[in-house]
Amino acid sequence: MNKKITLNDILDPISPKVFFNEYWGKKHLIIRRNKFKNLFTWNDFNKYMNQYPVMKGLQILDYRKEGDGRWCLDKVRNGKLKLPMLSKQDVYDQWKNGKSIVLPFAEYQNKDIVDICHEFERYFRNGQSNVYCSPRANSKSFPAHSDQTENFLFHTEGRVKWTIYKEFAPGKPKEILEETVLEAGDLLYIPQYQYHKVDTIEPRILISIHFANKDKQSLSNFKISKLGDSGRLKWYNWSPQRFYDKKGKKIEHHYRMPANNWKKKYFRDKI
Repeated sequence: MNKKITLNDILDPISPKVFFNEYWGKKHLIIRRNKFKNLFTWNDFNKYMNQYPVMKGLQILDYRKEGDGRWCLDKVRNGKLKLPMLSKQDVYDQWKNGKSIVLPFAEYQNKDIVDICHEFERYFRNGQSNVYCSPRANSKSFPAHSDQTENFLFHTEGRVKWTIYKEFAPGKPKEILEETVLEAGDLLYIPQYQYHKVDTIEPRILISIHFANKDKQSLSNFKISKLGDSGRLKWYNWSPQRFYDKKGKKIEHHYRMPANNWKKKYFRDKI
């Protein structure tokens, strides 16, 4: 997307007013559309994973039986997790064997994700973007759980089955409120503390962009910050500008000597 992304764009066709009055902190919201299905693609995943191990925070789900089951790159590096350091081939084999991979801190993978975070942070506190990737149907994910943040889930590849529970933490997930299948382009909002579970139907990518609420934020006393007040670093266009016009279209340069200089016949003499 070329224009600035607003909350109206993100929630379309639901208005921000309707969202905060009827859904925020109360119940989940499903928006079916194709608007943001190219936020993070399999091509982006390939580029990201081929940088391994020069990255931060990568996780492999269902890697081990103890704890929460995850292999975490950062924790293995700093010794907090006593597991072997995996080679690039090892990680590739885990993926091919059906293990899901999480890419935390992914908000600067492209400008649209950064712009979405900037816009959300006018209404919420600073947040984070995690990309969840699964190679096939029935790849393991997390069991039914709740999060401490407001969660906006952008589906970009494949179909995913969601189970949404009626209960919120600190209760336990007991009664299923809705079971639904979401596809690329769809958006799911889950309020903080509401229980939910995901099952993979096929290879999938979804982006979880999640935020804590501002202190003492309420409908009667709602504070909207100015764009950029969150302190999040902006996205810069590092492309050399001489190769692009004002609309971002690439300009082709053909460097050649002026035509008059070529009238003289070179190499007339035999060599």
